[in-house]
Order: sequence, then C-alpha cells, then structure tokens
Amino acid sequence: VCGVPDRPKDVLVRGATVWTSGPAGSLEKADLLIREDRIAGVGPNLQAPSGAMVIDAAGKHVTPGLVDAHVHVGAMGGLNEWAQAVSAEVRVRDVLNAYDNRIYRHMAQGTTTVHVMHGSSNPIGGQNATIKLRWGADAEGLLLAGAAPTIKFALGENVKHSNRGPHFTTRYPQTRLGVEALIRDRLAAAREYGEHRRRDKSVRRDLELDALVEVLA
Repeated sequence: VCGVPDRPKDVLVRGATVWTSGPAGSLEKADLLIREDRIAGVGPNLQAPSGAMVIDAAGKHVTPGLVDAHVHVGAMGGLNEWAQAVSAEVRVRDVLNAYDNRIYRHMAQGTTTVHVMHGSSNPIGGQNATIKLRWGADAEGLLLAGAAPTIKFALGENVKHSNRGPHFTTRYPQTRLGVEALIRDRLAAAREYGEHRRRDKSVRRDLELDALVEVLA
C-alpha cells in the first residue's frame, strides 16, 4: 500500500555546520529548527519544542536541498519517440514510476526536487514533469503542485540521429537545417490550428498542436 511515512511535526538538528546559502554564510556548531515542514530558526542553542525529534549532527553538514533540472529518474520505459520526429502530445507524468529506487537514492544524497525530462531524440519531444521526491507517495503524489509546465525541444546530433548507427538514417530530419525547418513548420501549424480553434470550436482537437499552442502563448 502506497503512503508517505509519518513525519514528526517538529525537528531540531543540533550542532551541525549549517550552509545557509545566504548572507550569514556557513555557521559552525549551529542548530536548525524545522516546524511543520518549514525552517523556523537557524543559530546556536535553539530550544526544541516539546515532543520534537532531536538529531545530533555534530561533525556533519546541513545544506539546502538540491534541485536537479535535467533527469530521467522516476520514469519507466524509453523516453524517446523513435518513429516520429515531433511528439509534443506525450507526457512524462503518464509514465511516472513511484517505485523507482533511484528516487530513494536521490533523496539520500540531498536532492529534493527534480525535472524529469523527455529524451533528446525528437526535435520537439514530450511534456516534462517536475516532481517532489516523496518516497512512498504514488505517481500523482510526486507531482509538484504549481510547477510551470515544460516541454523538451532538442537540437544538435541526437535529433538527426548522426550518432545512432546505420539503422537510423530514414527519419526526417537528418540535418541541422532540417531540425530548424521542422520546428518552424510545426509552430506555424500550431498558430494556424489555434486560430481555427478560436473561430470554430468544432475543429477536431489535436493534442500535439494543443501543446504547441501553449508554447506559442
């Protein structure tokens, strides 16, 4: 059964080197007080509220959580769409795997939030997912509320398959010029589609172009 483990309401980390990442710099033998998931105080000799969990962190370091802007952690299966060059309609959030043990490992090294991205084989790839690393949460529980929607665009060698081997020589585009032309073409198609949809709601929805209309907006 999925479920985020119970957490103490208050936590006092005592006697650590605290890296504030602010004007105060690094504080030696300092305490860090967390109340209801928020930092309530940093400094020497803080008092632990009644019932708080107290962690002896002498000789250890405490830093802000790390945010990784480009990972594939937490997604199952392949993250490239080999058969077509534009796949703006696919969503990483639909293939999140809450049981991926890489989530646990990233948490253990201090990472708190990651941007799970589509692969780079497509000039216009799929929609990414920003997740909060919560071991024990289900896939929906991983999603970071309020995160801006993002999508993967790619340039360079991967999208023209120049480094994929002799079996990847048929899908357009095969040149950097083709990549630029394809992106321009699909954005122009999205602009035209969006104008038609605004005038006539009976125009059939196209999920790929819907995503690109958002990009243009």
